[in-house]
Amino acid sequence: MKTCLDFGEILEIGRPQIDELHRVGEAFPDADSEEACGQFTIQVRRLEGIVLTNYRVAAALARKGDDLREVASLWASMSQFCQAALQVLAQLKDRYPGCGTPELYDLVLDYKLAADKRYKGVAQELECLTTDLPKGLLPELS
Repeated sequence: MKTCLDFGEILEIGRPQIDELHRVGEAFPDADSEEACGQFTIQVRRLEGIVLTNYRVAAALARKGDDLREVASLWASMSQFCQAALQVLAQLKDRYPGCGTPELYDLVLDYKLAADKRYKGVAQELECLTTDLPKGLLPELS
């Protein structure tokens, strides 16, 4: 059997972990308790692994991509995934400062900015492909 996943499906596999991080973060009335930090740290590490893996997959797919529109879509999707994680982490990083949350927030922000940079680069390449050269820039062939 040969199966194939697209990048959107890979990202969807990780989305429940963002929701789980939020659920666990909100489940404890006392965020300073040892149990709360222990459970929350597990979720932080899981999400960190998912973000790192998704970024690596995006980079591998982008290198193999031959359609720039698909590559741009890939980086836009990665950026959106990071943004969804950042929204949850922003709510919880001050509540769980000793559980790795601020560090994960910074890491995910770095990956989002890197995905945005790559998206912008691909978008500029696409624009260059569709822009006509100004007349007179190159010698005319007779």
